[in-house]
Amino acid sequence: MTPARTTGLLIQLLLSCSLVLFIKPALAMPQAIADWSAQHQIETTFIPAKVTAQTAFQGQLIWLPSEYGRLDQEIQLAQALAERGFDSILPDFFNSLMVEVSRDNLAELPADLWLSLMDAAPRPSFIVAPNRAAVPALDALHDLQSSPQNHIGLILINPDLFVSTPQPGDEPRYVPSVAATNLPIYILQAELSPWRWQLAELRTQLEQQGSTVYTQLLRGLRDRFYFRPDAIELEHEATLHFVDQIARASQLLIPLMNTDRQSAPIHHNELATFPTPPATTDRLQPYGGEQGRDFLLTDLEDIPHRLSDYQGQVILLNFWASWCPPCLYEMPSMARLKTQFNDKDFEILAVNLAERREDFAQFLADNPVNFPILLDPTGSAIQTWRISAYPTTYLIDRQGQIRYALIGGIEWDEPEPVAAVKRLLNE
Repeated sequence: MTPARTTGLLIQLLLSCSLVLFIKPALAMPQAIADWSAQHQIETTFIPAKVTAQTAFQGQLIWLPSEYGRLDQEIQLAQALAERGFDSILPDFFNSLMVEVSRDNLAELPADLWLSLMDAAPRPSFIVAPNRAAVPALDALHDLQSSPQNHIGLILINPDLFVSTPQPGDEPRYVPSVAATNLPIYILQAELSPWRWQLAELRTQLEQQGSTVYTQLLRGLRDRFYFRPDAIELEHEATLHFVDQIARASQLLIPLMNTDRQSAPIHHNELATFPTPPATTDRLQPYGGEQGRDFLLTDLEDIPHRLSDYQGQVILLNFWASWCPPCLYEMPSMARLKTQFNDKDFEILAVNLAERREDFAQFLADNPVNFPILLDPTGSAIQTWRISAYPTTYLIDRQGQIRYALIGGIEWDEPEPVAAVKRLLNE
């Protein structure tokens, strides 16, 4: 064998050995997580990274169950991310504890479950918290950060971090851990969502204690797009690329995870400022919030409408979107209500939430309305009126005072809302 041939073989051997050193083989579930799972009797799925000479190990993803439970679609996303070098750990709290999947039951899950899971997570770890899971994730990470921590990042998907759904016209209040936690955070927020308009304020709140926050708006997508039973073709296509966005989020967070970070304490008096919210209802409620809001918006014929110009009439002001099923459900009954009071000083103004005309043209063609549809392309009225859930509707008297409000869709030509309109017309 020639010296050159020998040298070539040695180089190939050294290269192959060096690759072995840098490749992380597929492993069983990390021992700390296995111990945690056994101790708390929580069924936990582990999907190992598929590391090759071309795919380096990227870290662990800890997928927290939201108010929708542990989802098959999230397991599928985790399997796709394994091809990109990520381990995934998916605990199933609801089934393991024999608790029905719901938002209320998510809030009742023991806090030590979340905290002990975070504490057991191997590093580096990315906590993936969709929807309402953002609350226990931040609460647990805040407690974990009572002493300095590093190599933890948080990926929030359509996060719902309000204490509760705000009453119509009220400013949203965030859970205290939002402003007290110090983390690298990446938010993936669907555009067609009530939370989209709170994104800038949420970022400001999260940054108060030093969190570094990236945000990405997912254009044309609704909340829960990757597991909606009524997902449209655009959402199916977006789901195929969602793994790339999660992988990119981790890449942006990893350089920020080397530094020790510590949370700020939450004092008991801060917790006391959040009283129990009133029960939700599908009935018009007397309104006691801020008055004097206005807007100037154009309709589908580009005719301007200023709300204050309608003083002297009773106004039903509705904020809606074509991607909101309750909004579409109630609109035919609004048209019937308008017909019922067609000869009275009564008008309905339906403000569309920053959609393009073509997005709802077919719906209006199939369901003609007899009142103005107003366009709010920049979301100015949405923000002025603090719309945080859809549909939101106000009933305004002749003096321009908001008298009743409602979040949610109803049949507007039923006796109770009809009686409310009559009362205001007769004043």
